[in-house]
Amino acid sequence: MTIIRVNPASVAAYGSAASQIFAGIHAELVGLTNQVVEVRYFGPNAVGFKTECGNIAVDFGRRIHADLAAMADAVRVATSNIAASLGGQAINMTVEPLTLTPPTVQAVDFVDVDTSALEALIPAVQARFAGISERLSNNLTQLQQTDWEGNSKQEAVGAVSSFTQLAQSKCGEAQQLITKFIGDQVRAVTGVDRG
Repeated sequence: MTIIRVNPASVAAYGSAASQIFAGIHAELVGLTNQVVEVRYFGPNAVGFKTECGNIAVDFGRRIHADLAAMADAVRVATSNIAASLGGQAINMTVEPLTLTPPTVQAVDFVDVDTSALEALIPAVQARFAGISERLSNNLTQLQQTDWEGNSKQEAVGAVSSFTQLAQSKCGEAQQLITKFIGDQVRAVTGVDRG
């Protein structure tokens, strides 16, 4: 015997929680780009560095948004089909577009860098991506805890779990790319200042 159950209020609460989680991911990405742009590093190389870091974050944001939308769609389809077959109402979940724009970096005629601030970006970037990864895990946990039983839930949880792993893998790749880029920049800056 298979028990099939969908509590629309529980799934709707998950949808609200997911929206907040996704907004938190967006806030982490905005914070990341702001930290990179605001670091005390000015000059022609700094413009290229800050622009590239910002572009990496924006590209990651676009890719992660696609994963978030796919997660929400998997849940929406599964719950709506089950609710409709049991005489309930369709459950709509949407992921609001979360825009992330590349930073505008101010060009200046002088060179000024605080190498310790530049080095401090590495753990800051790691913390931002850890926050994103944690939110992705929280989203999966919220889904698992919904008042919903049956094969459709298992399929939705499986799909969201796969998208979560994919998104977390993208987190790791983007983090490595940005931290390597920062490390290379620190070495380049300190290398030219040797006496």
